[in-house]
Amino acid sequence: SINIAAPNHDHYNDILFHFNPRHFKKGGQLVINNRVESMWGNDLAMPLSTLPMIYGVDSVTLVVQINEEGFDVFVQGQHCARLEHRTPLPKRKGPLFLQFPSSDDYGNPENWMVYRVWWGRKRSMADDLNGVAGVDLYSSVHPKKLFLSGLHKLRSDPEVDLRKAELERAFRKYGGPSGAVLVSVQKNSTFAFVEVHSEQLADRALVEMARKYKVNKARRTKHEALMEERAAKEGGAKESGVDWD
Repeated sequence: SINIAAPNHDHYNDILFHFNPRHFKKGGQLVINNRVESMWGNDLAMPLSTLPMIYGVDSVTLVVQINEEGFDVFVQGQHCARLEHRTPLPKRKGPLFLQFPSSDDYGNPENWMVYRVWWGRKRSMADDLNGVAGVDLYSSVHPKKLFLSGLHKLRSDPEVDLRKAELERAFRKYGGPSGAVLVSVQKNSTFAFVEVHSEQLADRALVEMARKYKVNKARRTKHEALMEERAAKEGGAKESGVDWD
């Protein structure tokens, strides 16, 4: 596998881009993902059978181009995938880190060789985006859900309950008329999710709560995006079915 990380990657517990061909998973898959505080995101997986040969050949040329949209992935010149940015890139000019792990995601040793690495500027190779996995897959940012990171690690159920109550009180004013917010906290974690009443209140919370918490907009899960898409289609179908006089 190959990882690209920012300078504050915390021993690669935070990874901006992860490229991992898996020879034996579900008949062979290429998995692309990111990692935040040791937790993997929703992976982008595609069958190896749809890509140029990766296994069973002497060498493969991989190109990863970073642009405003995300990470464009090319294998043997074929545009295979795009991982849209899930974590903001460093604002200031500085280095990114390239890692070649010697084991797979499950800790099994990998035996492979890197012949050459080139890092620099190159004209965008992304021309036709039709059929490229990951392009406009879904809006990656949740309009109302916030992601709080860098919290004190929770080790017991009572601590989980206390943090949940704390965040419910802290974000109550962003809960709309009822003051209700949806808080998600897990044991052994250093993060939490808070869903507020509206996108406008979420934007306001980003500014006002930044003094107390490290807070960003959360990413939509694939399930949330699909449910919203289904609701939009059903709403459109109902409107088109109205008989007008």
